Amino acid sequence: MFDTREPKTGPSKAPKPKTPTPSTAPRPLKANQQRWERTFRGAAKGVTFQLRIIRRPDGHLSARYQATPGKGSGWHLEGQLRDDNTFTLKGTENKAEFQGKISPDGKTVISSFRNQTSAGAFQVPSLTLSAIPVSLPPTRIPATGATQTPSVEHAETAAHTAHIERSEVSQNVINALNSSNYTPKTMSKKDRHDVFFNIVKSFRGLGVPHPELIAAQWATESSWGKSHSGKNNVFGIKEFDPNKPRTFAPTKEWDPKLQKLVNKTEPFADYKDYADAFIARANFTIDNPRYAKAGYFEAKNLKEAAYAIDRAGYANTGNPGSYAESLISIMVGCGVDVERAGPAAAGAPRPQISAEGNLAAQPSASPDQLDRLINLKSYKKIYTIKEINLARSLISKLQDDKLKGDLFEILQTKTPYRNQRNNQSIGLQSDNWTYKGRDGKTHWVVYAGKPIGDIMCNLTSLTMVLETLGIENPSSGQYEDFLENVRRKNSLPPRTTEGGWAGVARQLRARKTMHKEKFRGDYAEWKEEILPYLRNGNGVMMSLNGHIVRLQSIANNGITVDDPYGRLPSLLNYSPNDVTGSYSGNLNSKTKEAGVGEDTVFPWNQVSKFTFHWIAAFERS
Repeated sequence: MFDTREPKTGPSKAPKPKTPTPSTAPRPLKANQQRWERTFRGAAKGVTFQLRIIRRPDGHLSARYQATPGKGSGWHLEGQLRDDNTFTLKGTENKAEFQGKISPDGKTVISSFRNQTSAGAFQVPSLTLSAIPVSLPPTRIPATGATQTPSVEHAETAAHTAHIERSEVSQNVINALNSSNYTPKTMSKKDRHDVFFNIVKSFRGLGVPHPELIAAQWATESSWGKSHSGKNNVFGIKEFDPNKPRTFAPTKEWDPKLQKLVNKTEPFADYKDYADAFIARANFTIDNPRYAKAGYFEAKNLKEAAYAIDRAGYANTGNPGSYAESLISIMVGCGVDVERAGPAAAGAPRPQISAEGNLAAQPSASPDQLDRLINLKSYKKIYTIKEINLARSLISKLQDDKLKGDLFEILQTKTPYRNQRNNQSIGLQSDNWTYKGRDGKTHWVVYAGKPIGDIMCNLTSLTMVLETLGIENPSSGQYEDFLENVRRKNSLPPRTTEGGWAGVARQLRARKTMHKEKFRGDYAEWKEEILPYLRNGNGVMMSLNGHIVRLQSIANNGITVDDPYGRLPSLLNYSPNDVTGSYSGNLNSKTKEAGVGEDTVFPWNQVSKFTFHWIAAFERS
């Protein structure tokens, strides 16, 4: 069983949607009825919002939003898009409400937001959300063919990667889906295999990716057709909308707090027949972007697809990989070759690189193009240094400057995050410092003989810059501690000075390509003066005047930084005289490498009012 928090229902009676075509930009809104989906992102009041909206042909909107910091899995909303492009979305799981307007080109949402939480009312009067460009997969491409056995009748169909409406499915396939799902009279191997391949054949008729894997899920979720979680629900799909048909049933799921499987009662979707359940399962991976991100549609074989669907969280087992292994076991038991290579089921074709490193020009770069470029098995949020170096090598050989810049921007987001507060370096006498207190007196802060992680933002941010450049840690310990040893052994100036951190960078064969003092500007100025360094593959770090962070990206919603100290709620509340106090308790742990400061977004209404002490860019020398 799995928990998606995204209601999936049976067939829609709405008109057949227009088939989308590949695009890297949001499709424009039109006056006539249509179906589209896109994701918007923006920030306000120290909170980053991501809003995914699906519009049905009748104008109904279903959506899901995430707020960071906030609940990780997000919340569901329902609403309506009006003729003037205004809309209202209201939470079905909480009291959240978005009210606003979508721009005519579909690229921007201007909205208000409010929610009544346990901590009280939270309101954002004006919130600007920008569409995240995505490379939309083609609707029809050759079927995977990842597995063929003598008992399977091969159907020359295409893998359907757009949302499927029952009205567009032939009656023959509907009949086959309804007749192919039954409890065998006996549990003999032959009976089980007959049902399995009937389902495979039906899904090939439906034209969806990885039909053998879906048949294995049917076997796993319904015990070969014997049990249903809801009426005709043979895939364990949950339904959280109280206005839609559902059945509450017992299930076992992993509780991350208790670190064990617990008995729960959850709402599962009801379907009028098996065909509805199968169509809902097909749409489930198509409609939920996390499956594309996990590499499900790009899997080269069924084994990769199984692990992709496991990574995406289809089953809440608490044991990563176990769900994939159970699916693989069923497919192998039915005589399926799970490692037989086949064409990708969906997504843009894998870029072909010539001996000279030239890549055919593409409209734009999507978040997983780097993975395809360096032939990784699936989408990965973070790269290893070897993967970064391989990607940099291939990108640098491209002839298309725009594509090269797009890919370098993506690569910036894949650098490992480093936490300064768990550093192991021990302070020297020179690490003691003074400050003037509110009482007017001078006070000493003594670090000699103590861990100095709290004052190592400089070298920790430099560590992330060096890893952005693909410069590997030469030691077995923490990279930033190694850099401090380099500084001391070479008698370099204090790490808080340019001579210190730039000198350490030179020792690691990285040279400074840009240094801007007292920089302040809006999006246009950052885009013109700073963004070219990110697009050229440089590592960039900057000083808030008392604290140093790594710059990760510049976008129309603000800048994203990796802050080694923690998550600063607002740039405008930052005080160089009280750095710790500025963080309002949102500090990294002193024992774990992971930290809350990763991917911190500062919106332009803060950035444009803040003067950065300096900004520096580095390249490999």
